[in-house]
Amino acid sequence: MIKKTTYALALILAALALGACGKKQEAQPTAQPAAAVQIPKVVPGEMVLIPAGEYTIGTNEPSPENKKEKTNAYPEHKVKLPAFWIGKYEVTGKEYLDFSLKTGYVPEGESEGKTWRTFFSTGKAYNPVTYITWKDADAFCKGMGMRLPTEDEWEAAARGPNGSRYPWGNDWDTSKTNTAEAGFHIPVDVGKFDQDVSPFGVHDMFGNVQEWTSNMYKPYKGNPNAGAQEYNAGYRVIRGLSSRYSGAKVLGLWVRTFSPPSYLADFGCRCAKDATPEEAAKAAPVK
Repeated sequence: MIKKTTYALALILAALALGACGKKQEAQPTAQPAAAVQIPKVVPGEMVLIPAGEYTIGTNEPSPENKKEKTNAYPEHKVKLPAFWIGKYEVTGKEYLDFSLKTGYVPEGESEGKTWRTFFSTGKAYNPVTYITWKDADAFCKGMGMRLPTEDEWEAAARGPNGSRYPWGNDWDTSKTNTAEAGFHIPVDVGKFDQDVSPFGVHDMFGNVQEWTSNMYKPYKGNPNAGAQEYNAGYRVIRGLSSRYSGAKVLGLWVRTFSPPSYLADFGCRCAKDATPEEAAKAAPVK
């Protein structure tokens, strides 16, 4: 509207200059006021306070591939956690760029020529950062005065006080999360799937990208496969599913994957930090 108004005004002024119009000019149209600045719904770096309480971790469901086998998330159990903060969104490419420019941090996989920089562009500033190693994720969170979440914290923040299967509840819905079923097959801006939100208000915990946690990969107490060699291989735990992960319907937020800490793939992260006693007191404990 402003562009059209400016063009019309220019024609009127030109006509007056040429004396082509002897009649009284009609009132010039009034320029429309500029549209109000829209406050973005997504605020990278925003944190969510998770209250202290007892949370459901793991599952007793058998492996989807073999009903006679237990998964690495067996058995379902309860853990007591103090109050903590966790990133409302996955760390974005823009956040990681700002961190790198400010600190001069060099990604661990720089020599391989395939790090987060390879996949970053201004048009993807609010995509979650990917192709960071565990060390890269850890360095970012520490640089922000925080830390990586433990896998128990991650799962508690995702499943909520009732231990739901998906962030939004217990019924599968393809449209609510960025897994292969959604059809994108690439990460999208954080918060784009605005129903992939946990009961505490934490976004993108089921799909989009997988996320590093602070934990070494170890078996849960009571798991019948506790002697498996991968538990002693120095792997780190990764949580959540990626945009390329198919068959997500039969899975749940208890899924545990793992990787060598220096491995580069479409893994991202979100940060966490301890709550102060004053902050913890403001959050009603989970019963």
